[in-house]
Amino acid sequence: MSSTESAPAILPSAAVPASADVVEELLAWAVPGKPAEFPYSRVLGHLRSVGKHFLATELLDLLSEVRDRLPTSEGQDGPSFLRRFLDVVLDKHDDRYDYPSYTALCLLHRPAAADWREALRSRDEVLLFLLADLIRFEQRALSDTPGAPHDMPPSPELVAKRARLAVRAMEPAALRALPAGVVDAAAIAAVPGRTPGGPLAAEILRTATPEQALMLTASVQPVYVLHDEYLFLRTLQAFETTFTFMSSALATAVRRLDGNRPAEAAELVGAVAEVLKESLPLFSLLATMRPEAFRIFREFTEGASAIQSAGYKTFESLCSTPSLARLASSAYTSVPRVRERVMNGQATVQGTWHALIAAHGPDAADDAALRAAADRLESVHQRWKQTHYRLAVRMIGERSGTGYTQGVPYLAAVLDNRLFPAPDRHGALVG
Repeated sequence: MSSTESAPAILPSAAVPASADVVEELLAWAVPGKPAEFPYSRVLGHLRSVGKHFLATELLDLLSEVRDRLPTSEGQDGPSFLRRFLDVVLDKHDDRYDYPSYTALCLLHRPAAADWREALRSRDEVLLFLLADLIRFEQRALSDTPGAPHDMPPSPELVAKRARLAVRAMEPAALRALPAGVVDAAAIAAVPGRTPGGPLAAEILRTATPEQALMLTASVQPVYVLHDEYLFLRTLQAFETTFTFMSSALATAVRRLDGNRPAEAAELVGAVAEVLKESLPLFSLLATMRPEAFRIFREFTEGASAIQSAGYKTFESLCSTPSLARLASSAYTSVPRVRERVMNGQATVQGTWHALIAAHGPDAADDAALRAAADRLESVHQRWKQTHYRLAVRMIGERSGTGYTQGVPYLAAVLDNRLFPAPDRHGALVG
């Protein structure tokens, strides 16, 4: 068996293969001595036409056998792409379905960057690919060959609104990551969100390598057949790639403080605040998801909840050490590896800064810069949580969350939590 990582194209709805057809093609692919490209497009075309929750047992058993025959040795970046892909397809079959597998985060993984600016560029590139693909999918819904999942298609007005909002979230990253002239910096500064979405998406997707195109296609594995789940998945993935950068940057800030380089730490904390602020339009984009669609497909996402986001908890716990009560709550018991790092004494921005002050005495300029950056991050984070809470109320009301969590009541309970707890509240790093 072999896998050629070329970009699969999802088939038009009229040509979506039945389960038996996919089984037949997999059996042909697995014939010894007959190297062939793994039929990603056939598997994904069928999966998106029925929803991962409803894949036939025969197909799931065969895919599990395929995975079992793959080499077990891992490369530099972990298991092969095909093995990771099959792990995501088979998460429900394996009884290990959760938020990371639902959002296919292992397929979006990139090697850690050595420099925080490289990490920001990596985040920007992934974000642009994700949202460009979303724009393409939305606009294709208005064509004669909409992509699956395609039940409950959107109106032309809704497609146009989603494109505008996606562009709002893309423009800051586009200004940093794309060649000069692709987007108009002056126009964006005057009226954000006016960059034409279709041409921007096409330009971004034109640059995708075969491996990046495969990553994009393979990382959408909806549980049901409703159009809006595609939007849901892509928006969650966009948040997660943002959390990954934020965590990396804060970990670097801790190292800079430990090395008595507080000015550099302040720059990093400020960059985190700015990127989190740039992510706020993602909530407006997510708010275009129709509640009636969400209430249907979320019935099949039980067991996967954003409370299981290790990226968000890593970011939070690198700012300051969470309280014992929070560490004992489902917020952290849902992410045991992050919790273990915290319990083992993970260094934080607040703790390391306090230690530096105690050891050397504060430099006034550095102290002011770091406090200002932390205050900005605290302020943006509070706004981020409030927006998240309002969106959850609109979508699910007082229903429980999808991972056996409290849902909206949980979000309400944590609104007063601070990244940098300060008894006097006069400065984010005071305490």
